[in-house]
Amino acid sequence: MKKLVNLWRELDPSMKALVLIAIICLIGIILRWDYVISGIKKGFNFYNGDAD
Repeated sequence: MKKLVNLWRELDPSMKALVLIAIICLIGIILRWDYVISGIKKGFNFYNGDAD
């Protein structure tokens, strides 16, 4: 844990922001997993020529 804290302190402010945004995005994807998967399936079905 101490290594992570030191690594976090050494990061540039822009990299810290990118890490925080990535974490927020991952949490959002996890919370909306069913919606994300259904969208991916619709996309593949569209390119396969299948209807909804």
